[in-house]
Amino acid sequence: MKRSSTFWVLGAIFLTALVLRPPVAQIGPILEVIQKALGLDSSQAAILAAIPVLCFGFGAFASPALVRRFGVNRTMVYLLAVLVLTIAIRPYAGFLGLVIGTTLAGLAMAVANVLLPSVVRARFPKHVVVLTSAYTTLLAVSASFAAAFSYPSALWLGWQLSLAIWALPTLLALLLSFSLLSGDQSVSESENEDPRGDTKLILRSPMAWAIMALFGIQSLGFYALLAWLPSLAIDSGMNPSDAGALLSLMTVVGVPLGLILSSNFGRFKSLSLVGTLISLVTLTGMCLLLLQLWVPAAIVIGIGQASSFPLSLSLISTRAANQRLTTMLSSVSQGIGYLIAAAGTFLFGWVATVTGNWEVSVLGLIGLTMVQAGAAWFAGKPKLIK
Repeated sequence: MKRSSTFWVLGAIFLTALVLRPPVAQIGPILEVIQKALGLDSSQAAILAAIPVLCFGFGAFASPALVRRFGVNRTMVYLLAVLVLTIAIRPYAGFLGLVIGTTLAGLAMAVANVLLPSVVRARFPKHVVVLTSAYTTLLAVSASFAAAFSYPSALWLGWQLSLAIWALPTLLALLLSFSLLSGDQSVSESENEDPRGDTKLILRSPMAWAIMALFGIQSLGFYALLAWLPSLAIDSGMNPSDAGALLSLMTVVGVPLGLILSSNFGRFKSLSLVGTLISLVTLTGMCLLLLQLWVPAAIVIGIGQASSFPLSLSLISTRAANQRLTTMLSSVSQGIGYLIAAAGTFLFGWVATVTGNWEVSVLGLIGLTMVQAGAAWFAGKPKLIK
């Protein structure tokens, strides 16, 4: 690949990663503002809040079919075009338009999430771990930035423009993505193999199931606390503004250390010990949560989660024998993982409602994080799915 084309492809990868979380992350902080502006009841607001994670799950399963039809590169271009339109239009189309736009945006982001590891692996096979850690850091940073500035920007610009403004960087990502259509065509041309055979191979692989468990449980822990951590803290007596700051602390604090750790994953032949230790860090944070040591819990959980997410994506990128299997592994792992996260987030709140306290829900997260540690040990072994 020529140096100039390498620059544009890297720009496309990084800017795409930068815009794959804000359209989702910025909804929660201004949900009450949207609810009042559109006259929504609580059930309509809940639907709007639940759409993204469900789309991340169901959309991921569509990825292999789209890749077979259009190829990886062309699919990425189409997805970004859909994102530009939906982000720009959805705030101005009423509640139904907001739901449809958020659904389409969520599905597009889901497929793009799946395809990014394949693009990185095909274009930069010698730098998979470093580039994966870099773009996963951008995912985390952009989500934190969007969540932190969503409410202030809604006050300054109005909630509609604060949502629509993210169409501008997405448009730039779309323009850069055209660089994927030239040069190395191995990325855009799907391999002529039976997809059912790939699916069976993935579903019969213990390694694949370990990666699915790792991705699913770490996603469940993140999204459950993203939705409910402020409520836990408020119910214990913390004021709402401090509870919001606690959530921001959890999402931001681990990013620098996560980047340092994940950029060094390639130094290890086996990631079993590293993955298990990362899971045990998260487990320690969950135990601190049970003790209502809020700030230490947020810091420790944030460090663990900021490291486990790039770990799971690095394993998806490096544990399949070829690009085709990488796409299928990414699709199945992220599809099942995000559905686990959606169901777990709902159950976390439902169990607390039924029992009248949060302890049982937190104990459930502790138990699942123990399973995550075992899955990380197995998934980290230097074996290929082939």
